[in-house]
Amino acid sequence: MHPAALLRSVAAILLFSFSLLLFNMPVSQAIDSVKITLPAITDKSGYRNNELNAALLTKLRSQFRFPKYEILTVAALNRDVDRPLLEKLATDNAADGVVSLEITVLTNRLHHGFFDDETYESTFLTLTLSYYNKQTGQYGKLAASRSATEIVGVFSGPVPLALAALEDLLNQLDKAFPRQFPGPRY
Repeated sequence: MHPAALLRSVAAILLFSFSLLLFNMPVSQAIDSVKITLPAITDKSGYRNNELNAALLTKLRSQFRFPKYEILTVAALNRDVDRPLLEKLATDNAADGVVSLEITVLTNRLHHGFFDDETYESTFLTLTLSYYNKQTGQYGKLAASRSATEIVGVFSGPVPLALAALEDLLNQLDKAFPRQFPGPRY
């Protein structure tokens, strides 16, 4: 048998086998995504920085990747987050869970050093993440704080500190809503 003919017959057999596997897949193996309601970031600190809120929301969304999760967005919550509020949000949006992030405390001050001409930036922040898993009935509230005083630069200020604090919170949230693919978040 000619090598090209042998290669074509092997390719045809593999294609036929793959098509049998693909078209005879049971319905139970279909992906049924978990619906998560994500309210916009609530800022109780009064800092109100759109860049910070967008960075936090992007990182929070990276926990819930498609096809395992489907994200439903709603407006920011204007009152204290508690279990009944999260249960109501889950019911109203026909969601399997709710995750809410709030900036509880954020102070950011610039000051000059005594013996040099450098400008320093002092930042202190606390993030609170509340979650409710409707499937398991699990409710929780997690908090993380960060502070730093550093020379003003590209990587100083509240955004890097808030993203590091949120990474800690999301690592704890993995117990209630596990990631589809473990590894770094973006």
